[in-house]
Amino acid sequence: MIYINAAIGAGKTSLAKILSKDLNTHAYLEDPSKIPLLNSFYDDGKVSRELKSYAVQMEFLWYRYRQLQKGIEDQRKGMRNTVFDSSLLSDGLMSRNLYNRGEFPEQFYDDYRKISQIMQANVLSSPFNGPDLVIYLDLPFDLMLEHIARRGRKMETTDPKLKEYYHSVWQTYRNWAQSYPDMIMYVDLAKYDFVNSLRDRVAVLEQIEDRLNSLSLLTADEMTKLEAKHQAMLLDPKTK
Repeated sequence: MIYINAAIGAGKTSLAKILSKDLNTHAYLEDPSKIPLLNSFYDDGKVSRELKSYAVQMEFLWYRYRQLQKGIEDQRKGMRNTVFDSSLLSDGLMSRNLYNRGEFPEQFYDDYRKISQIMQANVLSSPFNGPDLVIYLDLPFDLMLEHIARRGRKMETTDPKLKEYYHSVWQTYRNWAQSYPDMIMYVDLAKYDFVNSLRDRVAVLEQIEDRLNSLSLLTADEMTKLEAKHQAMLLDPKTK
Protein backbone atom coordinates (compact mmCIF):
# COMPACT_ATOMS: atom_id res chain seq x y z
CA MET A 1 0.00 0.00 0.00
CA ILE A 2 1.11 3.53 -0.79
CA TYR A 3 0.02 6.50 1.33
CA ILE A 4 0.20 10.03 -0.02
CA ASN A 5 0.43 12.51 2.83
CA ALA A 6 0.37 16.30 2.62
CA ALA A 7 -1.43 19.41 3.78
CA ILE A 8 -4.72 20.66 2.31
CA GLY A 9 -4.71 21.25 -1.43
CA ALA A 10 -1.23 19.86 -2.09
CA GLY A 11 -2.38 17.52 -4.84
CA LYS A 12 -2.81 14.19 -3.04
CA THR A 13 -5.86 13.11 -5.05
CA SER A 14 -4.31 14.17 -8.35
CA LEU A 15 -1.16 12.16 -7.67
CA ALA A 16 -3.15 9.16 -6.44
CA LYS A 17 -5.08 9.08 -9.71
CA ILE A 18 -1.96 9.53 -11.84
CA LEU A 19 0.11 6.97 -9.95
CA SER A 20 -2.61 4.31 -9.72
CA LYS A 21 -3.23 4.61 -13.46
CA ASP A 22 0.47 4.26 -14.20
CA LEU A 23 0.75 1.19 -11.95
CA ASN A 24 -2.57 -0.23 -13.17
CA THR A 25 -3.84 -0.55 -9.62
CA HIS A 26 -6.64 0.91 -7.47
CA ALA A 27 -6.79 4.35 -5.86
CA TYR A 28 -8.77 4.94 -2.66
CA LEU A 29 -9.79 8.57 -2.91
CA GLU A 30 -11.29 11.05 -0.48
CA ASP A 31 -14.86 12.05 -1.32
CA PRO A 32 -15.79 15.21 0.66
CA SER A 33 -19.49 14.49 0.08
CA LYS A 34 -19.09 11.47 2.38
CA ILE A 35 -18.28 13.81 5.29
CA PRO A 36 -21.62 15.64 5.75
CA LEU A 37 -20.41 18.06 8.44
CA LEU A 38 -17.33 19.22 6.57
CA ASN A 39 -18.98 22.24 4.94
CA SER A 40 -20.31 23.64 8.22
CA PHE A 41 -16.97 22.91 9.92
CA TYR A 42 -15.61 26.03 8.20
CA ASP A 43 -18.72 28.19 8.64
CA ASP A 44 -17.76 30.29 11.65
CA GLY A 45 -14.00 30.01 12.01
CA LYS A 46 -12.66 28.93 15.39
CA VAL A 47 -16.16 28.68 16.88
CA SER A 48 -17.46 26.15 14.36
CA ARG A 49 -14.21 24.18 14.42
CA GLU A 50 -14.36 23.86 18.19
CA LEU A 51 -18.04 22.86 18.19
CA LYS A 52 -17.72 20.33 15.38
CA SER A 53 -14.13 19.07 15.54
CA TYR A 54 -15.04 15.83 17.32
CA ALA A 55 -17.96 15.00 15.05
CA VAL A 56 -16.05 15.82 11.85
CA GLN A 57 -12.93 13.91 12.88
CA MET A 58 -15.05 10.92 13.89
CA GLU A 59 -16.68 10.98 10.45
CA PHE A 60 -13.24 11.02 8.84
CA LEU A 61 -12.01 8.30 11.17
CA TRP A 62 -14.81 5.94 10.26
CA TYR A 63 -14.48 6.76 6.56
CA ARG A 64 -10.71 6.10 6.52
CA TYR A 65 -11.12 2.92 8.57
CA ARG A 66 -13.62 1.49 6.10
CA GLN A 67 -11.31 2.45 3.21
CA LEU A 68 -8.40 0.69 4.88
CA GLN A 69 -10.48 -2.41 5.52
CA LYS A 70 -11.38 -2.48 1.82
CA GLY A 71 -7.71 -2.00 0.92
CA ILE A 72 -6.67 -4.93 3.11
CA GLU A 73 -9.40 -7.07 1.57
CA ASP A 74 -8.18 -6.18 -1.93
CA GLN A 75 -4.60 -6.91 -0.86
CA ARG A 76 -5.65 -10.40 0.22
CA LYS A 77 -7.08 -10.87 -3.28
CA GLY A 78 -3.69 -10.08 -4.78
CA MET A 79 -3.99 -6.38 -5.64
CA ARG A 80 -0.58 -4.70 -5.28
CA ASN A 81 0.65 -1.16 -4.68
CA THR A 82 -2.78 0.35 -4.09
CA VAL A 83 -2.73 4.11 -3.50
CA PHE A 84 -4.48 6.09 -0.73
CA ASP A 85 -4.80 9.86 -1.09
CA SER A 86 -5.24 10.14 2.68
CA SER A 87 -5.20 7.86 5.69
CA LEU A 88 -5.63 7.41 9.43
CA LEU A 89 -2.13 8.87 9.70
CA SER A 90 -3.26 12.10 8.07
CA ASP A 91 -6.41 12.30 10.17
CA GLY A 92 -4.31 11.95 13.31
CA LEU A 93 -2.21 14.94 12.27
CA MET A 94 -5.29 17.06 11.52
CA SER A 95 -6.81 16.17 14.89
CA ARG A 96 -3.61 16.91 16.75
CA ASN A 97 -3.40 20.32 15.10
CA LEU A 98 -6.97 21.15 16.15
CA TYR A 99 -6.17 20.07 19.70
CA ASN A 100 -2.99 22.16 19.80
CA ARG A 101 -5.00 25.17 18.60
CA GLY A 102 -7.52 24.74 21.43
CA GLU A 103 -10.23 23.82 18.91
CA PHE A 104 -10.61 20.16 19.91
CA PRO A 105 -11.71 19.93 23.57
CA GLU A 106 -9.36 17.69 25.55
CA GLN A 107 -11.92 15.11 26.68
CA PHE A 108 -13.27 14.74 23.15
CA TYR A 109 -9.73 14.53 21.78
CA ASP A 110 -8.87 11.79 24.29
CA ASP A 111 -11.99 9.86 23.26
CA TYR A 112 -11.09 10.28 19.58
CA ARG A 113 -7.57 8.96 20.17
CA LYS A 114 -8.83 5.92 22.08
CA ILE A 115 -11.20 4.96 19.29
CA SER A 116 -8.51 5.57 16.67
CA GLN A 117 -6.06 3.35 18.55
CA ILE A 118 -8.63 0.55 18.78
CA MET A 119 -9.30 0.77 15.03
CA GLN A 120 -5.62 0.73 14.17
CA ALA A 121 -4.93 -2.18 16.50
CA ASN A 122 -7.76 -4.06 14.80
CA VAL A 123 -6.37 -3.65 11.28
CA LEU A 124 -2.81 -4.34 12.45
CA SER A 125 -3.99 -7.71 13.75
CA SER A 126 -4.84 -8.65 10.15
CA PRO A 127 -2.16 -9.12 7.44
CA PHE A 128 -1.27 -5.41 7.49
CA ASN A 129 1.78 -3.84 9.08
CA GLY A 130 1.30 -0.33 7.81
CA PRO A 131 1.93 1.20 4.37
CA ASP A 132 4.82 0.00 2.24
CA LEU A 133 5.62 3.57 1.20
CA VAL A 134 4.58 7.02 2.43
CA ILE A 135 4.97 9.86 -0.07
CA TYR A 136 5.03 13.41 1.30
CA LEU A 137 4.15 16.30 -1.00
CA ASP A 138 6.23 19.24 0.17
CA LEU A 139 5.23 22.70 -0.98
CA PRO A 140 5.71 26.32 0.12
CA PHE A 141 2.79 27.79 2.05
CA ASP A 142 1.99 30.37 -0.63
CA LEU A 143 1.74 27.58 -3.20
CA MET A 144 -0.60 25.68 -0.92
CA LEU A 145 -2.88 28.73 -0.80
CA GLU A 146 -2.76 28.99 -4.61
CA HIS A 147 -3.82 25.34 -4.92
CA ILE A 148 -6.72 25.82 -2.49
CA ALA A 149 -7.93 28.91 -4.36
CA ARG A 150 -7.53 27.16 -7.72
CA ARG A 151 -9.71 24.20 -6.85
CA GLY A 152 -12.39 26.64 -5.75
CA ARG A 153 -14.27 24.81 -3.01
CA LYS A 154 -16.53 27.47 -1.53
CA MET A 155 -16.21 26.14 2.03
CA GLU A 156 -12.41 26.57 1.83
CA THR A 157 -12.23 30.06 0.35
CA THR A 158 -15.04 32.25 1.71
CA ASP A 159 -13.43 33.18 5.04
CA PRO A 160 -10.14 35.13 4.76
CA LYS A 161 -9.35 34.20 8.38
CA LEU A 162 -8.84 30.61 7.24
CA LYS A 163 -5.34 31.59 6.09
CA GLU A 164 -4.08 31.39 9.67
CA TYR A 165 -5.72 27.98 10.15
CA TYR A 166 -4.24 26.73 6.88
CA HIS A 167 -0.79 27.84 7.99
CA SER A 168 -1.11 25.75 11.16
CA VAL A 169 -2.09 22.71 9.06
CA TRP A 170 0.85 23.30 6.70
CA GLN A 171 3.26 23.63 9.63
CA THR A 172 1.89 20.48 11.31
CA TYR A 173 2.53 18.36 8.21
CA ARG A 174 5.96 19.89 7.65
CA ASN A 175 6.98 19.22 11.28
CA TRP A 176 5.78 15.64 10.94
CA ALA A 177 7.76 15.09 7.73
CA GLN A 178 10.91 16.56 9.22
CA SER A 179 10.59 14.13 12.13
CA TYR A 180 10.77 11.09 9.83
CA PRO A 181 13.18 12.06 7.03
CA ASP A 182 14.42 8.51 6.41
CA MET A 183 11.02 6.83 6.44
CA ILE A 184 9.16 8.86 3.82
CA MET A 185 9.67 9.90 0.23
CA TYR A 186 9.64 13.61 -0.51
CA VAL A 187 8.22 15.15 -3.68
CA ASP A 188 9.16 18.82 -3.99
CA LEU A 189 6.18 20.64 -5.49
CA ALA A 190 8.19 23.83 -5.83
CA LYS A 191 10.22 21.88 -8.38
CA TYR A 192 7.69 19.49 -9.92
CA ASP A 193 4.24 20.40 -11.25
CA PHE A 194 3.02 16.88 -12.00
CA VAL A 195 -0.50 18.08 -12.78
CA ASN A 196 0.27 20.56 -15.55
CA SER A 197 3.68 19.45 -16.83
CA LEU A 198 3.94 16.05 -18.52
CA ARG A 199 7.73 16.05 -18.15
CA ASP A 200 7.42 16.74 -14.41
CA ARG A 201 4.76 14.05 -14.13
CA VAL A 202 7.03 11.46 -15.67
CA ALA A 203 9.91 12.55 -13.45
CA VAL A 204 7.80 12.13 -10.30
CA LEU A 205 6.42 8.78 -11.44
CA GLU A 206 9.90 7.49 -12.13
CA GLN A 207 11.17 8.61 -8.73
CA ILE A 208 8.29 6.87 -6.96
CA GLU A 209 8.59 3.71 -9.01
CA ASP A 210 12.36 3.58 -8.48
CA ARG A 211 11.64 3.62 -4.75
CA LEU A 212 9.05 0.85 -5.13
CA ASN A 213 11.61 -1.19 -7.06
CA SER A 214 14.20 -0.67 -4.30
CA LEU A 215 11.60 -2.00 -1.83
CA SER A 216 11.05 -5.07 -4.06
CA LEU A 217 7.49 -3.92 -4.77
CA LEU A 218 8.07 -3.70 -8.53
CA THR A 219 10.02 -6.25 -10.55
CA ALA A 220 12.73 -5.49 -13.09
CA ASP A 221 10.36 -6.52 -15.87
CA GLU A 222 7.65 -4.17 -14.57
CA MET A 223 10.18 -1.33 -14.39
CA THR A 224 11.22 -1.92 -18.00
CA LYS A 225 7.60 -1.76 -19.15
CA LEU A 226 6.96 1.40 -17.12
CA GLU A 227 10.03 3.11 -18.55
CA ALA A 228 8.85 2.29 -22.08
CA LYS A 229 5.40 3.66 -21.26
CA HIS A 230 6.92 6.90 -19.94
CA GLN A 231 9.03 7.37 -23.03
CA ALA A 232 5.94 6.87 -25.19
CA MET A 233 4.08 9.45 -23.11
CA LEU A 234 6.81 12.02 -23.67
CA LEU A 235 6.91 11.33 -27.40
CA ASP A 236 3.14 11.35 -27.80
CA PRO A 237 1.17 12.95 -24.92
CA LYS A 238 -2.03 11.33 -26.20
CA THR A 239 -0.74 8.01 -24.85
CA LYS A 240 -0.86 9.26 -21.25
